[in-house]
Amino acid sequence: MDGQPGFAIKLLERETDLARIEEVRRLPLDSLPLAAPTSLIRDGGFGYLMPLASDMNPLREPYLPREFGPRETDSIDWYRNTGGIRRRLALAANVAQSLAALHERGLAYVDLNPNNVMISDDVSREETWLIDTDNLTSRANPKWEIIGFPGYAVPERVTKKAPPSTLADAYTLAILTFRLLVLSHPLEGQAAESLDGDAAAAAINTGALAYVGDPTDESNRLPTRRLSAKLFALALSGRMQQLFLETFGVGKLNPLARPGSARWRDALWLAHDNVVECADGCGWSYFRLLRQCPACGRETPPVVLATVFPEWGETEWADVDPQARDSLTLSLHRSTPVGERQLWGGYASKDPLLTFTPVGKGFELGAREGVHVTDGAGKRVERIPYPENRKEYRVRVETSGRPARTLRITSIEAI
Repeated sequence: MDGQPGFAIKLLERETDLARIEEVRRLPLDSLPLAAPTSLIRDGGFGYLMPLASDMNPLREPYLPREFGPRETDSIDWYRNTGGIRRRLALAANVAQSLAALHERGLAYVDLNPNNVMISDDVSREETWLIDTDNLTSRANPKWEIIGFPGYAVPERVTKKAPPSTLADAYTLAILTFRLLVLSHPLEGQAAESLDGDAAAAAINTGALAYVGDPTDESNRLPTRRLSAKLFALALSGRMQQLFLETFGVGKLNPLARPGSARWRDALWLAHDNVVECADGCGWSYFRLLRQCPACGRETPPVVLATVFPEWGETEWADVDPQARDSLTLSLHRSTPVGERQLWGGYASKDPLLTFTPVGKGFELGAREGVHVTDGAGKRVERIPYPENRKEYRVRVETSGRPARTLRITSIEAI
């Protein structure tokens, strides 16, 4: 992890809980950003030791104080200074990626909430770890007794109609993501505000209220006076809006209709890759298709976009393009890494394979050893000019054991 290595201790209530920790220690958790138990504690109490960097804090402290303490979340400056949209998308994507990896192993996390998500203190970093892995469960041995953290409950768990599951995790992930980006629960709108506190919490937890973005039911819209209403329009990509609608619409009470964690992971990373920073330096980040910065009003200049395509084959430079795989913005202020996530949709490694570094009126292309970047004639490419006047540049990326990819670099104006 980015921070200094260290350890944390979690104490348990009963000695009998140690048997569950032993089970967790035998689970296939290698290479995952999870603070898994490394050793048991029996003297002076019962608990376990887990690895954790010293410069990380729970997500709730820097990002969600409105739920836990002071209401500085009413300030747009606070939202920007704690990382803005770009930082929040990265944190949510990291959580989704960790959950998807667990779910691929047949495991459910069970108790996702802001206390169990640890993030780097430094807002320029995106390191994210999950702790409290003692709640991990499998379909063969579900832990019915764990209901969930207040405000992050899943309807079928509150009513005890179903055990913990990967789709229950996905529901909680959607809540966490919505709260992180919009600063409100996805069912916490005008209808919820008309109820007293306990009744509102019960209605939200059991899924009795409409989703705040439901296009067919306006009974629970976000109050327009709240910052959340503005963020709802700014912080969610089109693909994310669809996933929220599926989760809190038909999927609210029907787990099988919910999108899984892998779909959330892909949508969140794609959104993250298509965020730009204000050209006037006000510190705000926003989606590249907006014509101006929503904070200061500065017009969005043309955005340099790299679109990933499969191999062209014999008609590589033909007029008809194959279907694009992904896209990402290239920053004019810092290096932009490109890895297996963008090129092949893989998540085994975060190490960049290719880096675009802005220099002068163009970009230097740095490739990792074993990665070859060439033009249409097979000549090595180390630098490309800034693509002006709708001109495009294409580079071919090849490495052993992977299909070749073509990156088309263009300059796109906001709509």
